[in-house]
Amino acid sequence: MKYEQIEIILTNEHPRIWKDLLSLHHTYKNQITEKTAENCACHDVHEVAAQVAGWVMSCPEDVRDSFSLMSMTYDEIKEQQRITGQKLTRKSNRLRRNLRRILNIRPEDDQFQIQFDKDKIDSEKSYIVRYDSKSDNTGWTAYDAKQKNLRKRYAVNRSIAEHIDDSSVNFLNYEGLFLSLTLPSEYHGCSYETAKNEIARRWTNIHKRLKYRNILNLGMSIIELQRDETPHYHVQLYVAREHRELLESVIIEQFPNEHDRRNDAVKDIWDALGCIGYCLKDSTKTETYISFIGLTRDIKSRYDNVYNGKCHKDLSDWRISKARRMMFENKPAGAVLLMLRGFSDERLNSLSARHPAFYHVQTDIQKLQITYIHCIHFCAFNHFNNKSKEQKNNSCHRIKKMAVFSRFYTFLRSLVYVYQESNTFVFYSWECEKSRGQPPPRNEKKGLISHSKQTISDISADWHKNHGYQAIGAESHENQ
Repeated sequence: MKYEQIEIILTNEHPRIWKDLLSLHHTYKNQITEKTAENCACHDVHEVAAQVAGWVMSCPEDVRDSFSLMSMTYDEIKEQQRITGQKLTRKSNRLRRNLRRILNIRPEDDQFQIQFDKDKIDSEKSYIVRYDSKSDNTGWTAYDAKQKNLRKRYAVNRSIAEHIDDSSVNFLNYEGLFLSLTLPSEYHGCSYETAKNEIARRWTNIHKRLKYRNILNLGMSIIELQRDETPHYHVQLYVAREHRELLESVIIEQFPNEHDRRNDAVKDIWDALGCIGYCLKDSTKTETYISFIGLTRDIKSRYDNVYNGKCHKDLSDWRISKARRMMFENKPAGAVLLMLRGFSDERLNSLSARHPAFYHVQTDIQKLQITYIHCIHFCAFNHFNNKSKEQKNNSCHRIKKMAVFSRFYTFLRSLVYVYQESNTFVFYSWECEKSRGQPPPRNEKKGLISHSKQTISDISADWHKNHGYQAIGAESHENQ
């Protein structure tokens, strides 16, 4: 049964309901009529019209008042955004999602939503951000820029997740768990906001219970939609072996509906890379939200800034350079998170500091790994396994050692310019790489000292002449 068959009856008998449905798109009007006719199992138009009127009156007020917004096409949405300055695309998608949940309609059956998404993609592809030099009709479109940002976001999320797995399994010796947490059946017919707030509240309670017991847990959580657009969690979590039983009991306490499928709700991770790929499969969708457990809130921006060589508020130049070098290796490395100071627990971040806190370090292997991190960061070897109080930590600073033997190694770089005062004049090929606090060289004095046929005495005489001194001791230089 179509809406046109009951529209006249609604106009005469229920004018207020007809007025509310007037702004709703005809696709949703027909779906409401068909669903109502199926539920009441009646073919009488007057009975179906009465049932439709009752459904509209029982519909949530925010949905009923937004029939006009959810029925706008993408071109109409853009025009409305241009006039009001508000972002209405996501809001209209959310309203249509709530309507589909009420009517029990899947997204692939919503023809209006499919056409809306298609028009949005066509509009992005038609908007050229940067024209091609060879053609005025082609170039870099807004759709290309959006896809690039999505790929970049996916790469950052995957890299951070791999670093978490490496630091948790290979350093902390934690167990990896894959959690699939869903809501009870009564939350499959409510609005999307209500279901999302409920599942977030339960997951927050789990975090509070673990934090109260001082249990460190690391991982990644992804909230995405099921087939009926009910939000659920996929969690990649790492905890100590002795805390696993307590963790499972807390999860079942907050999600009692998962008790019967406990083996499916909590699984062991045997393929971390495959698990990460499965969790991030829908990361490009706007309804998917990704967050990291046990890391700082700004870990994504922190990682992105360091990867692009930008400064960050609490990271030194040494940390940035070392972390960036490890990032370019494209390998899972938990040391990257230590260099970024990316953990929310400062006791973990201090492991890459000069005075580490060994709260989470218990074995000799872990101390050797901390020694390796200190070699990377400070270029110094600290023997943390040496428990002797009389014997000091053996440290060998690479820069100091190379400076001692600099008389034999002439390929070392110098951070001073050749004309700087009190600079010892020796015929070495020093490289003028960088300077802080003094102006750069000008004209002919710029660059390296070039090898020529002049003798050392001639070069020394020219140098003293340019600086207003006599070439005293030139013969002694030549004799040397």
